[in-house]
Amino acid sequence: MPGDPMFKTVRMKKFRVIFHRRAHDDVVARLHEAGVIQLKEITELEVTRKAVGEEVYELSSLLTKFKEMEEFLGPASGKPTTVKQLTFEQTLKLAKKSIGKLGPKVTQLKEKSDGLEKERQDLLAQIGVLEKFREIRFPLRYLRSTDEIRVAVGYIAEERVKEFFAAVKEALARRVFTSTIGAGKRRMVVVACRAQDQQKLSPVFYRYEVELLELPPFSGSPAAAIKELKKRLAKTEGQQRGLERAVRRLARTRAKGVSQVRELLEIQREQLECAGLFGYTDATTVIEGWVRAKQVAELEEVLSTATNGRHVLRTYDPQRAEVEAVPVELKNPQVVEDFEYVTGMYGLPKYDEVDPTPFVSLTFALFFAIALSDVGYGIALGIFMASGVWLAKIFPRKLRRMMVVCAIFTVIVGLLIGGCFGFGQGFWVNPIQRPIPLLKVVIFIGIIHLIVAFGLAGVLKDIFRRDWKSILFSRISRVLILIGFFGLCFCILGIGMYEFGLNFAFPKIDLFAAFNPLVPAAATIVAFRILFYLGLAIGIVGAVMIGKSAREKVGGPINVVYGITGLIADVTSYSRLLALGIATGVIAFSINFILGIAWGGMVAPNLSLSPAIIIAILAMIGIAFVFVAAHTFNIFINSLGGFIHTMRLHFAEFFGKFYESGGEKFAPFKAKRRFTKVEGGEWPGR
Repeated sequence: MPGDPMFKTVRMKKFRVIFHRRAHDDVVARLHEAGVIQLKEITELEVTRKAVGEEVYELSSLLTKFKEMEEFLGPASGKPTTVKQLTFEQTLKLAKKSIGKLGPKVTQLKEKSDGLEKERQDLLAQIGVLEKFREIRFPLRYLRSTDEIRVAVGYIAEERVKEFFAAVKEALARRVFTSTIGAGKRRMVVVACRAQDQQKLSPVFYRYEVELLELPPFSGSPAAAIKELKKRLAKTEGQQRGLERAVRRLARTRAKGVSQVRELLEIQREQLECAGLFGYTDATTVIEGWVRAKQVAELEEVLSTATNGRHVLRTYDPQRAEVEAVPVELKNPQVVEDFEYVTGMYGLPKYDEVDPTPFVSLTFALFFAIALSDVGYGIALGIFMASGVWLAKIFPRKLRRMMVVCAIFTVIVGLLIGGCFGFGQGFWVNPIQRPIPLLKVVIFIGIIHLIVAFGLAGVLKDIFRRDWKSILFSRISRVLILIGFFGLCFCILGIGMYEFGLNFAFPKIDLFAAFNPLVPAAATIVAFRILFYLGLAIGIVGAVMIGKSAREKVGGPINVVYGITGLIADVTSYSRLLALGIATGVIAFSINFILGIAWGGMVAPNLSLSPAIIIAILAMIGIAFVFVAAHTFNIFINSLGGFIHTMRLHFAEFFGKFYESGGEKFAPFKAKRRFTKVEGGEWPGR
C-alpha cells in the first residue's frame, strides 16, 4: 500500500467492533462484500460462542446438489447478474425453488446419461472379451461344458504347446481331446476331458502358465457376435449424442442460473460459518480481526452503513507478544512483486521481519544470468516465457514473468562473458579459457551478498524490532569480521584487480604475518586487521554480555570465532555460479563442435556434386534438427540447474543470516463472486 515502508510488510491493525445483534446479518454481509478484514476467533471468557447450527448443514446439502448439477450442465459463461442481497431464509427459498423446477429434469437426464454410459461400457467390455476369441471360426456353443464333458480354453506360449499337450495326455492317460486354434507366438488351446478328470488338469495348467479364458455368453461365432455388439454400441453412442445435445440446450438456458444459486449458497454458508468466531452477549455481537491500516476508514464506513452508526470500533497496533499471530501481506512494485514467488517458496516473513523480496529481485536474476550466461539462451528463454504458449502456461504466471526478467539479465551477462548458442565469446572475458576473472567476480558477489544479509537486511530487521544490541554485537560485528577476514585473505593471495580496469593489487603478505598484528605491514593490511579484530572483539564482548548463564558466556565467544569457518564455506559456495556458467558454455560449444564435424563430413563435400546433393540436403535437415533439439535440452537443463542453485544460494547462504519466515498470509473475509453482483453497485469499502 502507498505509505508502507519499503522492505516491510503491509501495516495491519487489530480491531474489535461491538454492535447490536439486530444488525448482525447486515454487518456480516457487508463485511463479506467489502473484503477488508481477516476474522479472528474470540477467546475471551466474558462472551459466549455460537456453535454451527442446522442452517449450515441444510445449506451444505443444497450446495452439494447444485454442484452436481453445475458439473453435469458444464461451465456457465456471460457477465455477472445483478442480484439483491439475500438473507439466509431468502437464499434457502430460492435454492429450494430452483431445485424443485430444475432438479427432476436434471436428475432424469443424468440417470439416462449414466445408464447409457454404463450400457456403452458393458458393450465395450463384451467386445473386448470376444476379441480374445476372434480366431475361433465356429459357434461358441460347441465349446460349452456339459455335465459329462468339461472344456477349457486358454492361451499358452507357442514353444510350450507340444510339451503341454504331452503333459495333459500323460496326466489323463490319453483320455482327453486337445487342439490349437490360430497362429502366432501365443496360441489358443482347447482341452476337453471327462468331468471327473477335470481336477487332474489344474496342476498342468499352472505349471505351463496357461491363461484360462471364460467363454462369453454367446452361442454363435465370435465374429458374428462382435458385429452385433458393434451395432448396439453405435446405437447407444447415437443416443448419447442426442442426449448431449439435449443437455447443451438445457445448459444454454439454465447453467448460469445454477451457477448463480450455487455461488449465493457458498456466500451464505461462509457468512453462517464465520458466526462461530464471534462473541455474543444478550444484546450485542463482538467481532475481532485484522484490517490493513490504510483501510480502517473503509471499515468504519461499512460498519456505519450497516448499523446506522450504532457500533463501537476500536483499533490497536499489534503488540510484541502477538506479532506471530498478525497476518502478513507483501506489497512491492510490479517487477519486484513477481519475485515474491521465490520468497513464498521459503515462507512469508513474520510481521516484524524484513521483506527480502526487493533484495531477491536483483540478486536472483543476476545469479541465474551468470549460471546460464548465453545471449541466445537468454533470448530463447525470454521469448518462451513471454509467448504464452500452452507449454509455458504450465508454470505460474508470476514465475513466467520473473523468468522473463532473468532472461533479460542473461542476455546482458551473456554479452560480457558468454556467446550466442555456443558461438563467439563475451566482450569482457571467456570464462572457459580464462576462468579466474569470473571466479573473482563471483567471490566478490558472494561477499557483497553476505554483507547485505548481515548488514543491510539484518540491521533493518533489528531496527523494526528495536533490538539495538543485536545491531552492534551481531550485525556490525559480523560485517567487520567478514570484510577484515577476506580482505586479509586477498592480501595473502596478492589478488589483482587489473581484469576490471583497475590498476590495483592487494599487497602481498604471508599467511601468519597477515593475522599477526605485531608484524609491520602496508596500510591496507593494517586497515583489514583493525576491521577483523575489532569485529571479533565486539562479537566476543557481546556474547559475554548477552549470555545469561556461565555456559553461554563461555560458549558464545567460541561460537563467534568458530563462525569464521562458516563464512569461508558460505563465500566458497558462490563459486558454483562459475561452474554452472562454464558448464553451459562447454556443452553449447560441444554441440556445435560435433555438428561441425558432421557438416564437414556429410554436407560440405556433397554440395557441389549433383547426385549427392540430396544426401547433403537431408544431412542439413538432420543437423538443423539436432542443433535445435540439443540446444533446447541445454537451455532446459542449465536453466533448471541455474534456478535450483540460485535458489539454494538465497535460501542457505542469504536468508539464513537474517530471515526467519513463518508468517501467515492475510486472508480477507471476502465474498467470491463471479456470476452475481450486489444490486446498487459496489458497497462502501468494496
